[in-house]
Amino acid sequence: MKCRSLPVALLALVVSGCTPFGGGAKPSKPRLVRCHHTKAKITIDGRLDEPAWEDAVRIEDFRVPVTGARAKHPTSARLLWSDDFLYLAVVMEDLDIYGLKKERDSWTWEDDVVELFLKPSDVEPAYFEIHVTPLGTILDLLIARRGAAGNIDRWKDWDSQIKAAVSISGTLNNWKDQDKGWVVEAAIPLSAFTPTAHKPQLGDRWRFAVSRYDYSVYLPEGKELSCSAPLTVLDFHHYEDFDLLDFAE
Repeated sequence: MKCRSLPVALLALVVSGCTPFGGGAKPSKPRLVRCHHTKAKITIDGRLDEPAWEDAVRIEDFRVPVTGARAKHPTSARLLWSDDFLYLAVVMEDLDIYGLKKERDSWTWEDDVVELFLKPSDVEPAYFEIHVTPLGTILDLLIARRGAAGNIDRWKDWDSQIKAAVSISGTLNNWKDQDKGWVVEAAIPLSAFTPTAHKPQLGDRWRFAVSRYDYSVYLPEGKELSCSAPLTVLDFHHYEDFDLLDFAE
C-alpha cells in the first residue's frame, strides 16, 4: 500500500520504493500550469477576494489516483507568485468537514487535509510537502530522498514559514448536518525553499501536485483521495506523474 489510509501507511509514503529521476525512472510528459506573477498585496484570510486571484489559473480536474475518475467532491486550486511568496488557494466542496489534529507536524492525513507537493528538480531527489487541515494545522516536510527513512520525523525539522488561513462553510466535526465546503489560502516565503533549491525565477518550472484527503459520511467508502496530477499509482509522492508549475509573468 502506498497511500496513507491507515496509520501504518505512514511508512509507505516515504518508503515507496520508486526510483527518483536520474536513477532509471522515466517521468511522464507533464501538463504545464502557468503560475502568474503578481505585485498585488494578498491578505491571507481565507476569503480569496483580491483581484489577483481572479487572474490565476484554476486547476479543477481533480481525479482519483489510478482510476482517473473525477472526484465526487470537487476541488479547485490556484497558485500565484510574487518576488517574495508562493501563494496557494484551494476551494473544496465538503459535505462533512472533519479535523481533530491541533499539533503542528502531527498526522494530519488522518483529518480532512489539502497537501501541496513541490519538486524543483528532475535531477536532484529532494522535494517539499506541506499540509493544511480545516483547523489550520500545518505539517511541512523537506524530504531529502524518497525512501530514505521509515518515519516522517526525519523530515520535520524544515519550517516552511507558511502563513495559512481557513474559512469554513458549515460546522466542523458535526456529521449530523450537511456542510458546503472549506477554503485554504496560504503564502509560503520563497526563501523557505533555499535549503535545496534556489528561489524560483521567471521561466523556472517545478513539478507539483495538489492533493486532498476527504473523509465523509456522505462518501460510499467513507473517504476519497484526489489529486490535481494524473497519478498512475496510489501514492501522492509519485512525482513522476506530477504536472509542471511554470513561473510566468
